[in-house]
Amino acid sequence: MSSVAERHRMLEEHAAGGRRAVVSEVVDVPASDLRQAEEHDVALLLVLGELCARAEGGESAAPTLLATAARYVDTSFLHTGRILPRTEELIGLLDRAVRERSLDLLVEVADHFSQGWAGYADSVFPAAFARLAAAAGLAAEPDAFARVSFTLWREGLAAAAGDDPERAVPLFRSSLERYRKYRYYADASWLHTDLVVAHLLAGRREEAAAELEAQRSYVEKVLAEHAPTASGPGEGRPFAFHLGDVRSGRYSTFVESAALRPTELTERDRALLLRYVRASESLLSAARYGARRDFDAALDVFAFGWAAYRQSPYPRIFRQLGDRYLEPAERGSAHLTAYENWHRMLRGYRVRVKPGALVATAATLHDRLSHAGLHACAALVLLDTAVLHARLHGRRTAVEWVARYLRDLRPVLPEALGVVSDYLQAPRGTERGQLLSRYIGLRAAHLAPEFLSLDLDDEHLPDPNRLEVALYGPLLSIEGVTVHERTPQPLVDVLRVLGQDWERHRAAGTEPPYLSAGELAERTGRTAAALAQTVRRFRMACQERLGEVADLGIGQDAVIQGRPGYRLNPRSVHRFTHCPTDAPGGPA
Repeated sequence: MSSVAERHRMLEEHAAGGRRAVVSEVVDVPASDLRQAEEHDVALLLVLGELCARAEGGESAAPTLLATAARYVDTSFLHTGRILPRTEELIGLLDRAVRERSLDLLVEVADHFSQGWAGYADSVFPAAFARLAAAAGLAAEPDAFARVSFTLWREGLAAAAGDDPERAVPLFRSSLERYRKYRYYADASWLHTDLVVAHLLAGRREEAAAELEAQRSYVEKVLAEHAPTASGPGEGRPFAFHLGDVRSGRYSTFVESAALRPTELTERDRALLLRYVRASESLLSAARYGARRDFDAALDVFAFGWAAYRQSPYPRIFRQLGDRYLEPAERGSAHLTAYENWHRMLRGYRVRVKPGALVATAATLHDRLSHAGLHACAALVLLDTAVLHARLHGRRTAVEWVARYLRDLRPVLPEALGVVSDYLQAPRGTERGQLLSRYIGLRAAHLAPEFLSLDLDDEHLPDPNRLEVALYGPLLSIEGVTVHERTPQPLVDVLRVLGQDWERHRAAGTEPPYLSAGELAERTGRTAAALAQTVRRFRMACQERLGEVADLGIGQDAVIQGRPGYRLNPRSVHRFTHCPTDAPGGPA
């Protein structure tokens, strides 16, 4: 035995009734095998080990499991601190379920354990839980351990994304009941918003309004029972909920309970619960009045800070809502949230975006975030802009521009404002670098998009040698600059095909080959002559648009190389993103 994966396979075979394993030896993993393991994979091993150990009346392996967990925490750089603490609690809850011969507790363990793991229902675990229940003489329904809150939610999402709200509503309702029962307060508030969305998809505004009232009542009740404190981790009280993307092995989540059955909430926890109430309120307002501004606010509150939002079913779901309740001229991109537009603004630094374009983007973002109630982030956009403006176009004009917002900034982000003020006044050299580093540390508390700090030195301006190319439905963006609002379909087809090849070879660590004109023509359904014209027009559009808004253009072959065939340039393209679900009638 060497790797955690091999040990897990041994326990899977044991749990399925195959070759027996000495569980205590399998789960007693040395530190050398733990260092390279993902935290979620270690959690799977520990829980499966306990399930195998307790089957057929065996003794608990908890002491060995907890010792392995402690070794992982001490030795692995991949430890996130967001999975193992709950896993250790689950092992104790599982022990209690067996001792008390409680089916309810065993089902609760399965529900807690499955959170954030998309592959849970297809794994060995539902059957392992059922086998343990049978061994303990507990009668359980066949789906008792497979149809958990997380899997029901995912099924509901798939139904909503498929424009089937009638199927989505009961699935969301079942998931919500479990989240409320097991005290997943943040997830429950989120599920209430999902139900509001599902009713609106079906055109039932009155039912959606009733769901919003139920959501308000639920959150008010939770807050009344758990009076929020002002404390956070720095004062000895941890947050009840984690907020922010985390991935580990087969695990992925954005909102997560830090512990089972939380008893205390902080002010930040309170804000998270209310976040989804605000999203529901804005959705109802958008549906009633057809207001794009309220629709954007719902989108921004719901998705802000969630980097994996674009890959989720929600952009398609929100697009369907927009199609139903907004006039065609008011419909925007469900992918281009304020968070994504902020990211694009920061990318524009790399092509030295001109002062007018930078300030206009910042003002629009500030207004949008303020309307969404995200006041700290609205203020942070202004400070980011001041730093970028100073770096690209001089401190004097940056100071003149940001001064008009001082009344907005002082009460919201006084410390960050002070650091940026010092940065704008500091002489060149080490002091400015230290102040910039301090500012970046302060803004990290707000789930803001990554600040391109490595390019912000006093000696060199950035070069556009790591381009980000993104298709948000019909909108084409290069380094944060919109090249086409409505990208011609031939160009979409070319970028889609070349992007697929680029991504595949990048994942494999190889350089994508050129596609001949004939092969690209076949894969796009275009003639070779039409392809040549499409690429030529694309290059002209890039030069024209970047010339309008940026001081630094890009080379003719920087995105699409055209000789001896066609490919995305592997030496200059850093990231390619295609979000096709935003286009009406697009694929799932």
